[in-house]
Amino acid sequence: MSQKNFLRDLLPRGVQSSALRPKTDFTTKRRRNASLACTECQKKRAKCSGTMPCTRCITKECECIYDPTSDRRSKAYISELLNSQAALCRIVSMIRSGAYDEISCLLWEIQNQKTDQEAITYLIQDGR
Repeated sequence: MSQKNFLRDLLPRGVQSSALRPKTDFTTKRRRNASLACTECQKKRAKCSGTMPCTRCITKECECIYDPTSDRRSKAYISELLNSQAALCRIVSMIRSGAYDEISCLLWEIQNQKTDQEAITYLIQDGR
């Protein structure tokens, strides 16, 4: 057997048809992810276009609402977490190094607040 039977002829480089050439056109726009999804897309765990109203809400004919407070990556949310952490660190420090009278006063103030959040807000504003 000769090798000529197993090999096929190749076309020269300049003669290839456009159908065989790989697509190198990068002008098509890539879809960008929205940084914050609307509440409806969040509930359905669907991709949100990020426009107002979003594409999904238009097609489903539902109300498109964006809640900026639900974005846990925002600077405001991170700032709140850092403030809460600092307040808790101050409380632990006071409990560890404070006198019994200071600790009982702090405990009384915390217990007399209606909610945990009110107690934290009190401690942050009080500067303890």
